[in-house]
This record gives sequence, structure tokens and C-alpha cells, in this order.
Amino acid sequence: MLKVDRINDAYSRMRVSGLTVVPTPEDLETALQRMENMLAQFEARNICLGYNFEDEPDPNSVTNVERWAWDLIATNLAIRLIPDFNKAVPQALINEANQTLSFASGKTAKVRQVDYPRRQPVGSGNTLRYNRWARFYRPQGQTPLECASVTMAVDDVRDFVEHFDAYLDFGETLSSFTIEADAGLTIVSSSLSSPDVLYRIKAEGADNSASDSFQQVKIIATTDAGRIETRLVNFAITGT
Repeated sequence: MLKVDRINDAYSRMRVSGLTVVPTPEDLETALQRMENMLAQFEARNICLGYNFEDEPDPNSVTNVERWAWDLIATNLAIRLIPDFNKAVPQALINEANQTLSFASGKTAKVRQVDYPRRQPVGSGNTLRYNRWARFYRPQGQTPLECASVTMAVDDVRDFVEHFDAYLDFGETLSSFTIEADAGLTIVSSSLSSPDVLYRIKAEGADNSASDSFQQVKIIATTDAGRIETRLVNFAITGT
């Protein structure tokens, strides 16, 4: 589903306020920016939808959002657009938007797991590789509960983009970068396309540290003005 489809759906929801106007190209551009900002706010609240953020948002790009969240976007976006037309937001639309937001919060909530206590014996029947020769469990470290954290299974290979457009000053570009990863991850390839760093990661499982553990990719980007930004991307590697 395209971004413009969610925008058109939002304008359709606005008809309950008596709006019959056809949105102009300027209206669509405003709606696109509002939608991008709204989805960024959702992610900041750990409502993780996998939305397709772009350096230069295109209304004809796909959203990457599953169907269950389409109403969430349309209703909440409509609420943000209606005041531009000097109309009051109907209570029915507010109720629907609140319901979809509550559902999304519950569906995407990340629950922190509790490690076994250090003093709990492993037991002779344990088959976990990292505890095979240990008498007691040890904490494994858990991936931070945020949308930016990535979960991959052992042997998965995926492509990623780290955006630096919000960091760069006007007219500034990225001139170079370095990238490194913990033992449980392999950097297959990486490249610079300012303002983005693109890289491909393979999740490894060859040693004890790489299974069911918290790993990181570290990216250090340098601008043509000599400014330096460090990013840490968190990965949870699950065993097969």
C-alpha cells in the first residue's frame, strides 16, 4: 500500500466533518509531512510499525505497514489535518483513533524477559550451548526495547540503511565512515551514499556468544566539515 493511499483514506475520514473539498497538491504535501512526523512519534513511543522512512518522502512509495495498522494511520492523520480546514474534530473520529492507537500499543509492545538468577543451577539436562559447562545460569544481556532494535535468526542476511540527514547541517555531506560489528554479526558489505550508510549483515551462530544474545553494530560517520557522529544499532540474535 502506498503512502498516498493512507493520505487519501485520511481525507475520506474527514468527510464526517462536512469537508467535501478535493485536496490540492499542497494539501497532499502537508499531509505527507504530517504522516511522516506522526509515524516518527509513534516509533518514539515504541509503536513499531516498520514504516518506510525516506530522506525525501515520496507519496508514491510503499508504507511497509501491515494492513492491521492502516486504520491507525488514517484516523490519527485525519485528526491532525481537520483543524487546517477550520473544522472541529468529531468525537466519533477521536474515539476510533484512540481505539486503533490503544490496539497498536498493545500489539507492538515489547516485553522485557527476565534472566534466570545467577544462583539458579543449570541442571544436568540443560542443552543451552552457553551453559553446557557451567553450574549456574549467567545473565545474557537483553536488547534495548526500542523500535530501532533488530531481531534476526541465525544465518539470516538482511540489508539496512542508517540515515544521517537529520544530523547534517545545511549543505553538509558525509565524507567517510567506519563500521564494525560484535562477534555474533558479520558485515557482508557496506557503502556510503550521503546522507546514508548502507550495509548488509549476516547473523552468525558459530560460537557461544552469538546465539540468543545482544549484539551491536557501530557506525562512525564523518562529515565534510569534520564533524563526527557515532551510531550504535542493537541486534537480538535468536537460535534456530
